Amino acid sequence: MAVFAGTVMASAIPVCLEKGRKTLVLALSIPFITFIVVSSPHLDVANGLCGPHRNTLRAGQCYWYTHPILKRYNLSLSIHLAAILPAGVLAVLQFIPKLRQRYPAFHRWAGRLSLGLSIPGIMSVPFLLDRSFGGGLDTRSAATFLCSITMWAVIKAWTSARRRKFDEHRRWAVRAWMWLGCIVTHRAVMGIFAIYVSLAGPKLAASIPCPEVWNMVENGYKTGLDQRIAWSAYPTCSGMAANGTMEARYGLVYGDFLSSKPEEKVAALHLAFGPAFWVAILIHVAATEVYLGRNGGKGLRSKRLDDAMEKTAQLVDGKGAKEN
Repeated sequence: MAVFAGTVMASAIPVCLEKGRKTLVLALSIPFITFIVVSSPHLDVANGLCGPHRNTLRAGQCYWYTHPILKRYNLSLSIHLAAILPAGVLAVLQFIPKLRQRYPAFHRWAGRLSLGLSIPGIMSVPFLLDRSFGGGLDTRSAATFLCSITMWAVIKAWTSARRRKFDEHRRWAVRAWMWLGCIVTHRAVMGIFAIYVSLAGPKLAASIPCPEVWNMVENGYKTGLDQRIAWSAYPTCSGMAANGTMEARYGLVYGDFLSSKPEEKVAALHLAFGPAFWVAILIHVAATEVYLGRNGGKGLRSKRLDDAMEKTAQLVDGKGAKEN
């Protein structure tokens, strides 16, 4: 479902650039909300994301999220999801013109809450990166870059609203959430890259921590015989108990998303995750600037927007009565 939402968002971007603001709200909010709804059960990390009915492909990372000693992964993921999911819902509501015009007080307070929640949602991500899809340099650099530019946009949106520069505020708010929206597009691009890795030769291999390999083998194969056969392919990990002694060792796993072996599917995702992340960021950063450039005078209505929003802000704050 997340891949489907990403595909819809990726295909909707060119349409939005042509049709303008209303199409942007409609076309991008649907996959964004779909992604949020699909991700909401993950708020309960132990029983939702990593529960008994979890997807086998999550078994590797769930080793870290449910580790009895390494609590920071579970805590960081819980903070990230609990903050960014409601912030995303509020952000979608912020871009609905009629809601913004009819209920200006709600728009202001929802905006503050959305921007406020996005800060811990973004700041919790770096604590997950060393175990996110292999934690390679490509993954860490892409996620760090996205977190940095999005935090910058959130701060600019906040400060410009405080200074009553509402046209500038909207531009930075559009940037912040359009950039964050790349995580949805990323799923679609990652799926394409994972299939490409599987079909293109020669085969590529990913270096995966032995605890993740152990968790995938133990949870992905039904019989002990199948598990022993799987272990024979990873001599650096086989014959080891699932304990702290394995955490410094890695298994070399071929990436094949079309394979029946869960560890090979995950290896393909590890190989695709970082490059796909950079491509998704590039798509969204470029599309945002093209959209703002095309709709700078028509969609944002600079001077009239500032004047109208200033009057609304004065009424909400009660300043208009005091000045009269």
